[in-house]
Amino acid sequence: MSVHVPPETRRLLLKLNLFDDLDEAELEMLLSRAELVEFEQGQYPIHEGDHDYHLFVILAGQVRISKRALGVQKTLETLGPGECFGEMSLIERRGRSASARAISHCKLLRLDREAITPLHEISAKIYRNIAILISRRLRHLNDVLTLG
Repeated sequence: MSVHVPPETRRLLLKLNLFDDLDEAELEMLLSRAELVEFEQGQYPIHEGDHDYHLFVILAGQVRISKRALGVQKTLETLGPGECFGEMSLIERRGRSASARAISHCKLLRLDREAITPLHEISAKIYRNIAILISRRLRHLNDVLTLG
């Protein structure tokens, strides 16, 4: 399931917050267990409630994250290259909390929980980086709720 990624893309991946503290060899090991997937505009990489445990990194394109609330689909955020989604299900092994829809043609790097967990040092770094990402999102949400 190894992903061929050009050297310039590898250098960019190493600069992403998700891959903080990974060296080139660790990234190579992670990519050997990853999958490159593509979605056309309008397709859904994930649906709210699904029980799959993948994390996606956007390499190209944009994805809209939305959640159903009171019978209405609400947009939470729009993500672009270098950003990731699906991290909550990867960690919790629970159903997806939101849907992700491609709003343009997307190239995504898919990391499966079962593929990365055995890589103890690498997965520890990834999980730590996800914790930081979730903390930042929660802090932002707290600011939005309290400051308006």
